[in-house]
Amino acid sequence: MSCKAIVVKAPGTNCELETKNALLRAGATAEILTSSELFRAPERLFDAQILVFPGGFAHGDDIASAKILANQCRLKLGEALMNFVHEREGFILGICNGFQVLVKLGLLPRQNGAQLEQEVSLSYNASGKYECRWVRVRIEDSPCRFLPKGEIWEMPVGHAEGLFVPGPSFDAENSELVALRYVDENDEPTQDWPQNPNGSFAAVAGICDRSGRILGLMPHPDRSYLPSQHPQSQRRVIDSDDMSGARLFERLVVAAR
Repeated sequence: MSCKAIVVKAPGTNCELETKNALLRAGATAEILTSSELFRAPERLFDAQILVFPGGFAHGDDIASAKILANQCRLKLGEALMNFVHEREGFILGICNGFQVLVKLGLLPRQNGAQLEQEVSLSYNASGKYECRWVRVRIEDSPCRFLPKGEIWEMPVGHAEGLFVPGPSFDAENSELVALRYVDENDEPTQDWPQNPNGSFAAVAGICDRSGRILGLMPHPDRSYLPSQHPQSQRRVIDSDDMSGARLFERLVVAAR
């Protein structure tokens, strides 16, 4: 069965090409559509099995990271997105800025399963500066259908607003919807910088919804799917199977098929 992915590009998005390439390498067909194209024709979503909101700085992160794009999506694409999720059982991935879109739009964590209401947020890093480094994350026992539980993955981050802030209804320590946590050298969740690059509550690096088909994460799988992207690639041979980003996209495509 073929699998098509749509990658959304808004003004300020800058990771759409890498994301498309990673999806193609994982076995999907992929198309980049601008947010304006989708707003004009929401039905184009229904040609795909995967929708990806990639990284970047949508609308320059004016007001707050991804706030403008999230509001536009809620107003102009909300009904189509809910149809894509519930009726068509599509998969949605939000990476970094895309994760910010999903939480501010209300697609994540969507604990009630129906309404598009914001329940959590991503705020300014505790360090007060842009953080760009490789981190280690542990994949938690969540409903996510394409993450291998218990594995430790390495991926880079690059963001200024990645501090996960739970709302009053979301238990960041114990929620089954926490899909990834930042971990230390002992593979334990940590609040310590730089292993936890932004100070996220309960070391949350990514969350999913109850269906397991929507995932948002701050680390970049689109910057960790090629061996040449690994920081040790000039010192030793890196096997493509060791690239966490490649594994994520491959498993996503298999699940969506």
